[in-house]
This record gives sequence, structure tokens and C-alpha cells, in this order.
Amino acid sequence: MNWEIAQTTSSIIGTIAVTLTVVYLAIQVKRNTKATYSQTYQFATQALGDMAANIGETKEKAKVFSVGMAEPSSLDKDEYLQFAYLGISLFRRYENVFFQYQTGMIDDDFWFGHKDNLLWFFHRPGTQVWWKERRLGFSRSFREFLESTTPEEVTAPKARQV
Repeated sequence: MNWEIAQTTSSIIGTIAVTLTVVYLAIQVKRNTKATYSQTYQFATQALGDMAANIGETKEKAKVFSVGMAEPSSLDKDEYLQFAYLGISLFRRYENVFFQYQTGMIDDDFWFGHKDNLLWFFHRPGTQVWWKERRLGFSRSFREFLESTTPEEVTAPKARQV
């Protein structure tokens, strides 16, 4: 056997093997990316759903949150603290959704579906009260985003009840 033919054949086989490996890796990366997006979507949806369930868990908690959103001065000191912590928990979850959107892990469809709810909560009188007290506990980009919005950006604000 001629060594040149053997080397050429070996090079061709090596090139084919490298090409197949690269194609295989590309397919795996694409599958992994899709799984990561799906997992991020699931975690974000679950976190916001869990928060809604937490607020609605008891009549008293739902009332504190509802009154706190509309008229926080009506709450006593302990109720206001409970309301503030519920708000912080809610906004931590939205901050995560915002971060995932900014990094491209959540698509426009998901973000715009939740952005309206976020802005509605943010522009409630009660949120504005505790936000002034606790805003520095959130990321600068999240604060800048929220504080650059107006209540007029919320879709159908009068149709919402809390």
C-alpha cells in the first residue's frame, strides 16, 4: 500500500470524524439551549404563581395585600410590615424575570405578558410607599426600568382589582 494513499485516506477519515463531531456537538448545544429556555420559563412561571398562591393563601393575608396596595396608611404597623415583605417577595420574582429577559433567557412573548402586571403592581400607591424605603435593595437596572415607566403604560388599569 502506498503511504500517500494511506495518509490521504486517514486525513479524509479524520476530517469526516471531526465534522461529524462538530455537527453532533451543535445538535447537543441546540437541545441544551432549548431545555434551558424551557426550564427558565418554568421556574419564572412557577415563582410568580407561587407568589399569587402565597398572597391568596388566607383571607387575612389577601386583605393586607389588597389594602396595602390601595391605601397603605390604613394598615397598622404589623400589617404594613407584612404587606411590605409580600411586595418585596413579589418584586424579587419580577426582578428575576426582568433579568432573565435582559439576558435573553426569556423571550418577548413571556416578558410582555408579565411586564403589564409588574407595572400595574409598581404603580399602585402602596408599592410606591415601600419602594421609596426599599428601592436600593434591587438591582440598578431593575430600578431604572421601573422608575422610567408611567401608570399610563399599564393596559386597562381600571379593570384590575386587588
